[in-house]
Amino acid sequence: MVFEGLLSDQICDQMIAEFAASDEWKPAMVGDRVVEPDIRRVDVIEISKRSVLERNPGVRRRLEQALYTAALGAVRRYENQFPHCRIVEGQPFELLRYRAGGFYRTHTDSFKRVPRSLSCSFALNDDFDGGDWSFFGGDYTLRPPKGSIVLFPSNFLFPHEILEVRRGTRYSVVTWMI
Repeated sequence: MVFEGLLSDQICDQMIAEFAASDEWKPAMVGDRVVEPDIRRVDVIEISKRSVLERNPGVRRRLEQALYTAALGAVRRYENQFPHCRIVEGQPFELLRYRAGGFYRTHTDSFKRVPRSLSCSFALNDDFDGGDWSFFGGDYTLRPPKGSIVLFPSNFLFPHEILEVRRGTRYSVVTWMI
């Protein structure tokens, strides 16, 4: 499900401005915490970590609160649509940066060590080419507008990927629910 307009353009722009030039970016990991550039070519900042929040606490805590409020609203709407979905807790937020050439090959978000129920992704911008969501081997593609939240089951029934960004930089925030 896509919920449009849950984050204001202002919050999206502030999130990007706060972190775009940061020295905190690291290559994103795959599975057992290894970098696999043939599978996933994206940078990440674990923006819910105390050490990250404390670098600019006034701004960063306010941005995290806006993400939390928007995610909670989206999850409540999702649970209303799917009443058998029972969310117990959320996981920390991660900010992702897909530069030109960035992608994440087909995968699912739940695995034995981390059994997630619901995946949640915030679209912070839409001024790039490529970088679309692709579900079910390309049978369904999605390009959510800036400020949208995408929610879907994390399990094996929802394989997905982020197609290669061809121009610009794609920013998003992800989290998962258990």
